[in-house]
Amino acid sequence: MQVSVENTSSIGRRVTVTVPADRVRLEIVKQTKSVQQNGKIAGFRQGKIPAKMIQEKFGAQIRNEAISKIIETTLPNALLENALEPAGRPEIEEVKNMAEADKDITYVVRFEIYPEINLPDFKTMQVEKYEVEITEADVDKAILNLRNQMATWTVVTRPAQMGDKLLVDYTSTLHGKPYENNGGKDVSVELGKNVFIEGFESGLLGAVTGETRECELHFPKEWRIEKLAGQPVRFSIQVKEISEQHLVALDDAFANKIGANGSDLSAIRAKIRENLEKQVAHAVQETIKKEVLSKILTLVDLPLPKVLLETEIAALHEDLHRRNGNQAQESCHHHGLEDEAKRRLALSLILQKIIKIENLALDNAKVRQKISEIAESFGNAEFIEKMYYESKELLSGIQNSVLVEQAVNLILGQASLIPKPITVEALFKL
Repeated sequence: MQVSVENTSSIGRRVTVTVPADRVRLEIVKQTKSVQQNGKIAGFRQGKIPAKMIQEKFGAQIRNEAISKIIETTLPNALLENALEPAGRPEIEEVKNMAEADKDITYVVRFEIYPEINLPDFKTMQVEKYEVEITEADVDKAILNLRNQMATWTVVTRPAQMGDKLLVDYTSTLHGKPYENNGGKDVSVELGKNVFIEGFESGLLGAVTGETRECELHFPKEWRIEKLAGQPVRFSIQVKEISEQHLVALDDAFANKIGANGSDLSAIRAKIRENLEKQVAHAVQETIKKEVLSKILTLVDLPLPKVLLETEIAALHEDLHRRNGNQAQESCHHHGLEDEAKRRLALSLILQKIIKIENLALDNAKVRQKISEIAESFGNAEFIEKMYYESKELLSGIQNSVLVEQAVNLILGQASLIPKPITVEALFKL
């Protein structure tokens, strides 16, 4: 067997393999015997068909199957001998002498390999480490946020005010025409939350139950759906119900719900501060991780195999459609999706390299700890933990997350950390 390799790009490879005729003949004989044992021709018992008749009736099929089998068995050896690791299934470009007996066959395959990754010297990296002082004002704001989350709502008949929650039906048109997913029924809109596009919520101030408001607005220039970004849109919004908020009192019930060690205000504040400290620690860890990964991306330039990038884009599409509640997987282009896929794929390849060369082993204790932390945030911790351990997909996600954290911590152990003061509010906005 003769093998030649041509570089079509920094990661593109074109491999030509020539297999001797005698190897082809042996495989044809093997395939012929298989057909002879299992084939059926009228007038002959199974397994008793003459080889000559087999060749006359199934010759072309046998040769095709023999050559397919030869490619299947010889290509892995050709790749191994030349230290080639395809990033995806090789594509057969050509097979020569496919139909000619007693001749060598030559087949050509194309593929991309995994890129060579040259990691930077982590000791030269500088990473900002945020330092946060939690103030009493931060505790006040956290308490207010909790009271808002636990608030009750009462239906009112007055005009809508800032802070009210409205139940609405709406439709919208683009240049006077409806478009895909252009409306909603029984949609909850809390005025002042700025969840909807600019002008949607403010356009409902002063509205009364039963009224329909017409609003001429614009989608943001950075809207997630590219074809709508920056476009003028007309909303027709029908107000079905208006409710006002009632904050819960800082009483025994509130203290019990947050797990405070006591029902007085000082005990409540102590518990809120404790929770806030955990949130801040987690946010600091996540921002440092984000900065480390961003710096790594700027320091490592690598070409991305097309097949891996397409797989990553498809995964992002599927996730986006699932989160949007769409069943159909239409091939629409969402703004920034390809850039995000490139970022995720590059990081994945870089982190795999770090994990491999540093021989990082999964810390199962951290996996268990992370699952426990997730479970404790739900009401039924035991059920949630069981769900994670019994789901290969969920467990794999946690394991990958822990491995990434281990790789980031390894980098941080070598990099220079630069202290940077920051407020709680600014940290949570990062």
